[in-house]
Amino acid sequence: MAAFHNPSSNHASHRWAEGLRDQGAQGAVTRAKGSRDALDQAPAHHALPKGVWFQPKTLKDGARVHYGYYGRGAGSIALGRRGTPAFDSALAKLGGRGLAVAPGTLSNLIGRYRASREFSRLRAVTKKDYRGKLDLIQARFGSLTIAEINAQTFAEKIFAWRDEQATTPRQADYGIQVLKLLLSWSCRRGYIEVNRAARVERLQRSRRGGRSWSPAQIQAFLDAAPPHMQLAMSLALETGQRQGDLLRLCWSAIADGVVQLMQSKTGVVVAIPVSVELQSALDRNSSSRSGRILVKADGRPWDSRGNGFRGAWREVCNAAGVSGVTFHDLRGTFITRKLAAGWTPVEVAMCTGHALRDLASLDTYVDRGVLARALAARRQATSRAERSPEGGASNLAMAFGHGTHG
Repeated sequence: MAAFHNPSSNHASHRWAEGLRDQGAQGAVTRAKGSRDALDQAPAHHALPKGVWFQPKTLKDGARVHYGYYGRGAGSIALGRRGTPAFDSALAKLGGRGLAVAPGTLSNLIGRYRASREFSRLRAVTKKDYRGKLDLIQARFGSLTIAEINAQTFAEKIFAWRDEQATTPRQADYGIQVLKLLLSWSCRRGYIEVNRAARVERLQRSRRGGRSWSPAQIQAFLDAAPPHMQLAMSLALETGQRQGDLLRLCWSAIADGVVQLMQSKTGVVVAIPVSVELQSALDRNSSSRSGRILVKADGRPWDSRGNGFRGAWREVCNAAGVSGVTFHDLRGTFITRKLAAGWTPVEVAMCTGHALRDLASLDTYVDRGVLARALAARRQATSRAERSPEGGASNLAMAFGHGTHG
């Protein structure tokens, strides 16, 4: 872990590895104490981090070997067989730059989380981002004990850390987000009793709710876009999915009038009904019903990370005179339009992948002005329908420009 500080040397972990290999070659390894093996007589610069212990095992040929572990219980970290390159590598990763990680500290919790199944399931880019924030968290709070982590005063320290980063609010909020996740994971595992970061508010309030695409902007984009970019607009507008997921979406994901996919960011499986507008766009671009749906003008797929696509999207926006909105704002536009059309928050969340236990998070994306005007038009249409039953259904449909669940 890069955040460890070693006052004596920056290469202690290499000395551990060298010492262990020397000891393995000499055959002078361990003195087992019950199920534990300690290197009490090893030279000081070969000392292992506190919390590392060994389980002896006798092989079929009678040889005695030892397998190392860090920590105890369900969260312990397996280091592998002592004296092997794998053990040396695991030990170097554990020790970072050489300072022992004391059990019962926040540094210990970070090590356990990084070795957990939950962390291993994250995308590579997410892991990289989280590691950076975990290093900062460790540098600031790593020495805190479990009792100090549970104490109310820890919340004060978290607020102070956040406020010190007020000049970069987005990064400050990201650090708090990762700390919340770490403490929540620790609570679920029973390592700590309370998540003192849970009620720490964000510094930066999202403005996404005020940036939904207007009908005029959508039409201007479609008028300026070539067919393959028109399909990209329709797919984003009618599914509310993130750019990367749509660039990876294949024709096989559409069946029985439903688009189904697993979101790469969250791992959540979502299913979105195919609207009339989306079906029409798909039919206009159905020369090939295999492979990815969104492709370049020459039929080749886009890079799934958005390289090339972002530039092409920006060119169409410039040609159409569209500014002040992004591709991701189409996700908020989808949510706003569906709520305005009468969808329930649960129905919207089933499409967007938001947790049903936290439907309030949809508010981050909603353009309240657009929603309020749509609801006003809806009430007016309902009032007219009550006065004129024969025209009620058509009036209601006209108020939104599409069907209730289109």
